[in-house]
Amino acid sequence: LKEDVGATEFLGYSAETSSGEIVALVKDGKRVTELNAGDRGAVIVNQTPFYGESGGQVGDRGTIRARNGASFMVEDTQKKLGGLFIHLGTLQGGGLKIGDVVELNVDHARRTATRANHSATHLLHEALREVLGTHVAQKGSLVEPGRLRFDFSHPRPMTEPEIKAVEDLANAMVLQNSAVETHLMRPDEAIKRGALALFGEKYGDEVRVVSMGVDRASSKADHAYSIELCGGTHVRRTGDIGLISVVSESAVASGVRRIEALTGRHARRHANDTIALAKTAASELRTSIEDVPARITSLLEERKKLERDLSDARKKLAMGGGPSTGNRA
Repeated sequence: LKEDVGATEFLGYSAETSSGEIVALVKDGKRVTELNAGDRGAVIVNQTPFYGESGGQVGDRGTIRARNGASFMVEDTQKKLGGLFIHLGTLQGGGLKIGDVVELNVDHARRTATRANHSATHLLHEALREVLGTHVAQKGSLVEPGRLRFDFSHPRPMTEPEIKAVEDLANAMVLQNSAVETHLMRPDEAIKRGALALFGEKYGDEVRVVSMGVDRASSKADHAYSIELCGGTHVRRTGDIGLISVVSESAVASGVRRIEALTGRHARRHANDTIALAKTAASELRTSIEDVPARITSLLEERKKLERDLSDARKKLAMGGGPSTGNRA
């Protein structure tokens, strides 16, 4: 397919809808000339606003509609061989043929949430380097609409104060609401500007550089807080992220840690759920939310004392033996 139809032109950096011409159709792993209602398969067009899964960011979902009324539900988009975008899904009605001109529409809400999470990984990466040290390097990531996962090099578990510091730094950039800028340039020029590149990754003659945040103390170009080589989609301003909340930190492998985080409404929902849980705990303990930790500590100490008293009572009972039966006439 790649040799026959060539690479797909990606329009998704600036658009979520576009027209396109179907150049190939696939069903059951084989090329076909048409898809009919109910068929599951793949649609390849000459140009698309759909992002194909790569760089840790999941593929877009949405719809492809033809002028004859046919509607293809895109359940996933994959990027193959460096530039062939494959729209996978089911034809809901009508028929699609090679050569048909179609309208492609990305699921806006899903793309928006994914963009926020991807931009958040960049801010968290830089915050981790600032808090833990410049030895921190990205070792993997997953960017979905509902969450983000970021793996990085670090020899030990993060402390709670370190996690809080990373959150605070990243959210300071969110509140700054600065513009997120992208530029195309040579890899060596990008590195000179302070851009972070993935070790071992192969880059072409031209790379896409994403910068966000402003830090006057930064030695990067234009005092940007974060500059990275990245082909993913991002928010237009850091404030579009809304809020970043780190929900877990764990080990992945020797010398590799993982943080998981939420942004926007997902982070807000998590915060509200946590507050509701704290209120319930405070109510059950008949104390204020602020005093819950002290109350729990007191209850644990009381439990330990009761367990010691019970253990002592059992020892005394064992040493005293059972009741005497005496002699019977």
